[in-house]
Parts: sequence; structure tokens; C-alpha cells
Amino acid sequence: MRIITEPKELIGNYVAKKQNHLPDWGSFVAFGLVNKDEELIAGVVFNQLLIPNIMMHISAEKLNAGFISTVMHYAFEKNKCKRITGVIDRRNKKSRRFAVHLGAKLEGVMRQASVNNEDLCIYGLLKADAKKWYEPRYMKKLEEIWAG
Repeated sequence: MRIITEPKELIGNYVAKKQNHLPDWGSFVAFGLVNKDEELIAGVVFNQLLIPNIMMHISAEKLNAGFISTVMHYAFEKNKCKRITGVIDRRNKKSRRFAVHLGAKLEGVMRQASVNNEDLCIYGLLKADAKKWYEPRYMKKLEEIWAG
């Protein structure tokens, strides 16, 4: 597997489709994970960069530690953000568990905020709560995935 950053529209469309979202991200940066057959299997879109915060939208069929470390490095190191914010449909328990696995905390619920009149959960990930992704074993995975 390897990481790509272009074509970012392809990655943005992948994430939007998986999230039932219009591919209308405004100004954005994207990372994709492709398998050995060059098929896109994961994508992340970063938009609304207003330091110290950046919005993250992630969708995946399969992920690996190198991809997650890339995401963390981009937000916290390259952009010097203090936090990543994600908004997840309350009914999407799998994505909500994944956010917690990354280190994010539930910060609030926007009632009836989606186009389907459903509740949206706001998750915040502070750099301090993402420290496990900076452990040497994960940083090695980041280096490996970019090299190969």
C-alpha cells in the first residue's frame, strides 16, 4: 500500500461518496491510500483550516498505521494545529468508535443538524490525545508507507 495526494478530486469524491456528502469541500488537501492494484481504499480530506483547528473527513475500507500517522503529522506538525475536529452522524457507531480509537473526545451534539434531520456528534482530537501516533513504531510505519 502507498499514499497518494493527487488527484485530490478523486480522493475528495471517494470520501464524499462514502459519507453521502456532496464533493463540495471548498479549499482542501487530501490523502489517499491505494492497494497493490492501485485501487483507492481510504481517503482523508482536510478543509476549513483555521489554526489552531482543522476539519477532517475520513473514509476507508482498510487503513494502516502509516496512513493514520500521516494524517496526524499533516494536521499537527505541518500545519501546527492544536486540534482536529470531526463531525459524525450520531447513528454511525462504527465511525464514532474509530474517532475514539484515534484519541478523539465527544465534545457535543448538534441536534437535527444533518440534511436528514439527524443529530451530528462533534469530536475533537487534541495533539496531546494523539500522542500514541508519535511513538517510534508508528513513525517508522509512516516512513515505510511514504517510501514504498
